[in-house]
Amino acid sequence: MIDVGELEFGYGTGEFRLQLAELRVEGGESLAVAGPSGCGKTTLINLLAGILEPQGGRIGIAGLDMATLDAEDRQDLRALKIGLVFQELELLEYLDVLDNVLLPYRLSPVLEIDDTARERALTLLGRVGLEDKVRRPPGKLSQGERQRVAVCRALVTRPAVVLGDEPTGNLDPTNRDHVIDAILGYGRDAGAPVVVVTHDHELLPRFDRVLRVGE
Repeated sequence: MIDVGELEFGYGTGEFRLQLAELRVEGGESLAVAGPSGCGKTTLINLLAGILEPQGGRIGIAGLDMATLDAEDRQDLRALKIGLVFQELELLEYLDVLDNVLLPYRLSPVLEIDDTARERALTLLGRVGLEDKVRRPPGKLSQGERQRVAVCRALVTRPAVVLGDEPTGNLDPTNRDHVIDAILGYGRDAGAPVVVVTHDHELLPRFDRVLRVGE
């Protein structure tokens, strides 16, 4: 579950300030975050992920209070409990598709790669139609295929929470549907809350609720 209350955040310069009185997203529930550019949608995702620290209020993620965690603990939380999907893919060109999906296991000391993890990665790739491309480098994939790899990477650790920041941006309708199907399908199957920032109003009906920031 995601549990936010009396949240406040502002950057050191400028007049921007994000305030959110209350937000709860239950396990298996999906929430789209919409609103004009610059209203704080990405900031909210970064706060939920523990990348930014709030200046007031509380953020509870998967039963843990972010305020009690230091920077290292928040990093471990992201590795173990949070699946992050961004528009900027950050795939490593010198690794093939399968190894890009398994990258969280190689980067985090709290995760251990084993046959079960590899099988889970292959299963996820099969679900998004990439089972025949597991040994290709990202440079030989389309933009839509690369984004599907990024989604599999976010889900391979079986996260308790899924957060996305414009994960379908710049995709054609077919690949957009592949990506959103994978994210929402995982949330339902795993009982994980899903929060996705999107500017695509055609996607909003796919979510259980919509939070409009800055309106």
